[in-house]
Amino acid sequence: MPGGESRPRAWVSGNSRALPATVAALLLFAGCGGSPEPIAEAPPYRDPGFVEAGGYRMHYALTLSRDLPAAIAGSYGIEQRKDLAVLTVAIVPVDPRANVDNDASRVDADAVSLIGTRRPLALSRRDEPGAETWIATVDVRHREPITIEIRSRATAEGPALRARLTREFRLE
Repeated sequence: MPGGESRPRAWVSGNSRALPATVAALLLFAGCGGSPEPIAEAPPYRDPGFVEAGGYRMHYALTLSRDLPAAIAGSYGIEQRKDLAVLTVAIVPVDPRANVDNDASRVDADAVSLIGTRRPLALSRRDEPGAETWIATVDVRHREPITIEIRSRATAEGPALRARLTREFRLE
């Protein structure tokens, strides 16, 4: 070496620079083993499509409008497009003694984009037999996740029902 200096060698006793590297290499080597059994695959998450609070259940679904039968889409005035989804929310009493207060029940929903932009959805109320139902349409994009946050109350003093669902559609 120039100037007659010598570098300490890794194998020389007392050289502390090689110790951390040797320990790291041994830890990596020890972690390379493992069970010969294959790792079990996790079951996919399945959204139940409803939440319950108090004596009420809120059902919700987000479906592409093109997947609706034409007669149903037409009866609700929904345009069938490949980039349009339909949100349906229904509140039903679980307890037969509980009633949905038609005047006080309400549902609010927001669409949250991939970058966090929130957009309130314009829900229209439909009085269906057996349940109060709200419907809104949401523009969607190919393979871009969209999150829908839903908040509702069946009565003015009743418990809040909240749901959050994220979907991604393939529009090919």
